[in-house]
Amino acid sequence: MIGDVDSALSQMLSVETYPGETIQVDLDPPTKDWAARRSGPVLNLFLNDVREDTRRRRANYEDVTDANGIVVSRRPSERTFMFTYALSAWTSRPADDHHLLGAAMIALLQYQNIPVQYTSGALEVLTKRFRPAILNVGGVMFSERLATELWSAIGGEYRPILAITVSVELPTGMAVEAGPQQTSPPVFNFENTRTGTTSSVQGASPTAPLDEQGNPIRERRREDLDKSAASGGKK
Repeated sequence: MIGDVDSALSQMLSVETYPGETIQVDLDPPTKDWAARRSGPVLNLFLNDVREDTRRRRANYEDVTDANGIVVSRRPSERTFMFTYALSAWTSRPADDHHLLGAAMIALLQYQNIPVQYTSGALEVLTKRFRPAILNVGGVMFSERLATELWSAIGGEYRPILAITVSVELPTGMAVEAGPQQTSPPVFNFENTRTGTTSSVQGASPTAPLDEQGNPIRERRREDLDKSAASGGKK
């Protein structure tokens, strides 16, 4: 999945930064050795943090249905992971660096999600299932000192960076198989512990048609509706 996000964001930056031109995008850490080897204008897209967005975690299970709408299993809700990149521009002059970084920023700000045409693999599958990767451009790094600490850690030449966070909902956990489909009406038995008398109430048939509110229509009620429809709705 991380490779799919890398590829999608790289392609998007390469194509969208300057329409009609292709900009080189590199994922390597921007060390001094890397800077010495580069040639021409480059956008460096360095992944520096991966973590779950626990604010969006849900505890409930989700139903998995077959082609007929029958629940066949249940699985834990998807969990959202955030991939944070430090985007920097590398040319021959600071002014050109700023121009390139600004063009990339404006291009990304036109989108709330990564378009499906740039996705592949598992990310493409999720996008087509209406779970697109969400873009957050220019947010604050998780540590206020992370920008300077980043350059110190990799030993690179300092460049202004643009924080880009991509949030993706990922399937997690193992699906639990659902029980067999109910074929007969449920029966509820009640007992009075004082008198010992019992009574039973039968629920609606699982195959009963539903009314406009989605509630099962009992057979007697269905007959009434049929009679009402035959008489034109008159009582």
